[in-house]
Amino acid sequence: MRITRFSVVWLTAAWLANSPAHAADANCVNCHIDRNAQFKDSVHAATGLTCIDCHGGDPKANDETAHATDNFHRPDSKQAIAQLCASCHSDVRKMNPFGLPTDQLDRYKTSKHGEALFGKNDQRVAGCTDCHGAHDILKVNSPQARTFAANIPATCGRCHSDENLMSRYKLPADVVAQYKTSYHAQLLFEKGDLSAPTCVTCHGNHGATPPGTAEVGQVCGKCHGRQRELFEKSPHAEASAAGAFNQCVSCHGNHAIQKASVDLFASACVQCHANDPGQLARRDELVSVIKTAKVAYAKADERLHDATVRGLATDDEQILLQEAKTDITQLEALQHLLQPGELKLPAEHAQQTVAMIMGDIDHLEHIESWKRRALWPIWTFLGVMAVIFWLKRRQLE
Repeated sequence: MRITRFSVVWLTAAWLANSPAHAADANCVNCHIDRNAQFKDSVHAATGLTCIDCHGGDPKANDETAHATDNFHRPDSKQAIAQLCASCHSDVRKMNPFGLPTDQLDRYKTSKHGEALFGKNDQRVAGCTDCHGAHDILKVNSPQARTFAANIPATCGRCHSDENLMSRYKLPADVVAQYKTSYHAQLLFEKGDLSAPTCVTCHGNHGATPPGTAEVGQVCGKCHGRQRELFEKSPHAEASAAGAFNQCVSCHGNHAIQKASVDLFASACVQCHANDPGQLARRDELVSVIKTAKVAYAKADERLHDATVRGLATDDEQILLQEAKTDITQLEALQHLLQPGELKLPAEHAQQTVAMIMGDIDHLEHIESWKRRALWPIWTFLGVMAVIFWLKRRQLE
């Protein structure tokens, strides 16, 4: 049987006609086969929406006359697309069943994208379909969705890595490349942590706007609440209020964000205090407290692991090690106080706990050694008896 293009179109249309969700779209497929291929797996198709719901037109027409109606919509600008999307997404009754917010268009209009689009008619800026797609919109938890957490940097990068486009707005085109070197990206891409910050975590999604200098700490504080609280008590807080310090960004960076560490102290502090021996001495004291505690913890962790592998009963020591780890974790937050005295208590407690672990392992190894020594007479006796029995057997033979 020869299958022609007409046969494929007719069969597809017949299948759609028998599908409740797409019955109204049967005639649309006569011309828009490619659009249907995109739409059929989308979140909108899954909820029962049809071509007619968004575009209107005459569902009974079997050719282009379907467009020749007063209610046919073909958005001719990004403003029109946004308004079309909002015709449903701003309707509380329609969005309530899905738990979706209804203020996204209003938020978008406050964003840099929305201000440029609605205020300046700039059609180059990102609109709904640039980020979500058009007919192929997927659920946000779908790994193929443009808005899936691990895909957000690539989605934003479609524009923000375009040097020609970014040059029009005097913006850098390397922000996504910088982000990929950050600790946040390491969590997202290498460890698969989908809760790790992406572009929209810090800038917002529909209301995307870069945080100002005074707002950076608040944005970071949404995740790093304890660090934010401690920073407010540090000398840097006063410098930040005076406009001489850009809060978190000054030390950690913005897109290429680096995790707090002793290595970061070495590179960050000299940016402001290169000629201030007193402040550098305070830095070195902080680093010494943290480093000493971490080195002790690492040695205990390694030795406890080896003892456990050898079969020693280390359950109690494993619990103690977790206590020491809690103290070490506290140091990572407390360092934002920039007060060495505040770090010494948990650091000393961690070292005391580590010393207990080391002592316990020494004791366990000592007992294990005595057990082995105690076995020597037994093994010797058994060996002698084995020789006697062997000799006796030879004699009998």
